[in-house]
Amino acid sequence: MADKIAVLWDEEVAWNRENPFGKKEINSTYGYLADLAKEEDLSIYIGKYQWYSEGKMTKAWVFEDEWRKVENVVVNGVYDKFHYGPETIPLKQEISEKVGLLNHPEVEELCKDKLLTYERFSEWVPETREASQKNIGEMLEKHGKAVLKPRFAFGGEGIYIINSLDEIPSLEEDYIVQKFIDSSKGVEGLAEGYHDLRAIVVNGKLLSSYIRYNEDSEISNVQQGGTKEVVSLSEFPESAREIVNQIEKQIEHKPVIFSIDFFFDENNKPWVVELNSKPGMTIYNQKMKEEITPVMKELLEAFKKL
Repeated sequence: MADKIAVLWDEEVAWNRENPFGKKEINSTYGYLADLAKEEDLSIYIGKYQWYSEGKMTKAWVFEDEWRKVENVVVNGVYDKFHYGPETIPLKQEISEKVGLLNHPEVEELCKDKLLTYERFSEWVPETREASQKNIGEMLEKHGKAVLKPRFAFGGEGIYIINSLDEIPSLEEDYIVQKFIDSSKGVEGLAEGYHDLRAIVVNGKLLSSYIRYNEDSEISNVQQGGTKEVVSLSEFPESAREIVNQIEKQIEHKPVIFSIDFFFDENNKPWVVELNSKPGMTIYNQKMKEEITPVMKELLEAFKKL
């Protein structure tokens, strides 16, 4: 009998439509994952985290040539795609203890909290502090330029690059201040100009990489207008690969999936600017499908280990 894996989301999933997701590319991506899962004797069930309780989904979506609705499904593991916050942390811990959760809540916390990421991996992460007036002033005095970021957010939102105390905006959230890394020279052999290079790691294996760049901004995130291109693993810089290996070794809870975003400074030295415990794998074209298939197959191996 196939093991049943729940993939739990937030508002991306709905019950009152013909497919679980509002975007056709995400529906087809997870339909493809479900087909791969069948080959490994696994069944994938899609739902909101609110539909899960005590090892069971009260309702869910399943893909069998097309998406259909089912109810009262007992699951053997959970792939976490829902948000991390005070109201969800107890549920994540409960799932981790009861049926197994990818990723373990401590891994998600490490990836989510930029200050914790710095404290754990300060050798590779730019100097990072809480964004107090004193810390911002000292960072500017020391480095001449600084970056203000939400401590827990992702996606390139709410980021400010400042040159003086006069440029500090009104910060309503929990912010950190970080040393500015000048990535304007690009990555040797891969890209020119402002960029970041993402590595996706599953079960200790670097399986996918792409570079994002933005000719018009120092912020290269795709959600902020950047361009994304696949980087073959043979082209992935050895200096960054070594950091990937070192960080993976220091993550205690396995199995695990995460990504690392790098900036390369003017001396072509890689710096870790963010870890992400929920790297996206939406398939938009055949090339991306070929690139993401190894990630999906290793993800299924991680599900088995739960």
